[in-house]
Amino acid sequence: MISQIHYFNPGHETAVLLGSENYTPPTNVQRMIKELSCLPIWYANSDDFVFAEEIVSPRFFSLQPKEFRPFATLISRKELKAKGSALPETVATPWGLSPQSLRLFEDLKKSYRLNLSVPSWKEDYFKLTGRQTAAECLELIRQQLPELPIPVAPKFCKKIREVEKYLILQNAPFVLKTPYSSSGRGLHWLPERKLTPKDRTWIEGAINKQGSVSIECGLDKVQDFAMEFYSDGKGNVTYEGISVFDTERQGSYSGNMLGNQDYLCKQITHWVGEEVYSQIQNAVTEALKNFYGNIYRGYLGVDMIVYKTSKGAYAIHPCIEVNMRYTMGMVALRLSQKYLAPTAIGDFHVAYENKDGEAYERHRFMKETYPLIIEDGKIKEGYLSLCPVTKETRYRAYILVM
Repeated sequence: MISQIHYFNPGHETAVLLGSENYTPPTNVQRMIKELSCLPIWYANSDDFVFAEEIVSPRFFSLQPKEFRPFATLISRKELKAKGSALPETVATPWGLSPQSLRLFEDLKKSYRLNLSVPSWKEDYFKLTGRQTAAECLELIRQQLPELPIPVAPKFCKKIREVEKYLILQNAPFVLKTPYSSSGRGLHWLPERKLTPKDRTWIEGAINKQGSVSIECGLDKVQDFAMEFYSDGKGNVTYEGISVFDTERQGSYSGNMLGNQDYLCKQITHWVGEEVYSQIQNAVTEALKNFYGNIYRGYLGVDMIVYKTSKGAYAIHPCIEVNMRYTMGMVALRLSQKYLAPTAIGDFHVAYENKDGEAYERHRFMKETYPLIIEDGKIKEGYLSLCPVTKETRYRAYILVM
């Protein structure tokens, strides 16, 4: 089996939108890439590699419990310069495909004489990454499941007056979204039918940057979750599992539940029943096959919610967005499978602190307060940081099993 070189590049949707091989992420995203660069080690295979521009703490993984080893190999340009041509045959596997991430791998291949296979950028990926394709998937799912109360697809508007017309015809609240965004970014809520000057400014800015905005009616959300899939690029899409997560009030991602699949699935079937869950899983799989199956090779995360209908019943919105990349849900799924005791439950978090030193102090406190307990090679309870934390760190990725 050919080894992979993983690379963590969150926020790649903006890179896809701009389409430039020379795209430079915003400062906060650059920091996240640097500080969480070794996150793929936790889902990679032991014979894989994980590329980081800089290895912050070379000894971090050698200090992890022996039960977790062997890990994938963390490499930077320094290691590639020393032994690049001696590495085995590998394939480039960024967190998300974009012209910029693929150009990075092409440069590494050329500079260090790597036996590296780099996927080609396809023009189809541009449309597949955006929310428009998710809306088309939703329509196809609705056609397959006419008996279920599935919301209509969002409307894409290129002018403010189109947004205003939608407001008149539908009931508040509403949510506006930029076509190329994810993880709760690029969202703007409208609690009423009237647009304030602030609303108008946001809409005009979004349309100027991305060409359109989508609008849809807000739902009475009960629980966020996602179904995780893998597309082989040859027409086959397979269901990998469920991830159950939480978001902040405005929709930004805050963390995932950890646990076995039966436990996580019950968090959703408790509301809607196993049959509805199964119907939606099958319909979403077919929709993904139709749009992604023959074009894209890699992971897909389909964000969904359980919501309360106007009649007081509970239903699933089966396709809020399609993430054409690795997701934090996929990370949580692999963490649960690889490292958690069979009956253990916990949380996986990605946290940000505003000041230097705050993340380090929280890390130290949690490490002392929740010592790691391992039983039969798996985590029974406790705190585990997934990436090095220094006094300069702002972003943390960790799990807490209680």
